Amino acid sequence: MKEKMLKQMQSVTEAQYMQEHARIKPILDAEAAIRGKLAQLDRQVKEAREQSDSDHAMKSLGADLLWQGWHHRMRRQLNTELAQATAKKLMAMDRLRKSFGRKHAVQTMSREATEQKKADQRKRRDAQLMKF
Repeated sequence: MKEKMLKQMQSVTEAQYMQEHARIKPILDAEAAIRGKLAQLDRQVKEAREQSDSDHAMKSLGADLLWQGWHHRMRRQLNTELAQATAKKLMAMDRLRKSFGRKHAVQTMSREATEQKKADQRKRRDAQLMKF
């Protein structure tokens, strides 16, 4: 392959890789936000359990059952959102891996072509020197 063509391919594959990399960032941010919400929910549940042991009025009004229902619905919703975000992330990571593979392959081809060109130039120069 010609050097100019390899350089162009290298530019294109680098741009594609950067584009895929940029696409994955919002997905990772969304996943982190959901994980943060789940951690916050865990803290709230822990605090509510500590409080409910001493708060008999809440139990008598049934507020503890309402809280548990809300907690379970919220956890189910967050886990569903997390599963969806994880699925998106896995698909995006697959595209990113393929893009990286292409970029790496073109870089390797370019490097090998450059090394081959230098080796050929050395052989020609050595051959010319041997003629003298």
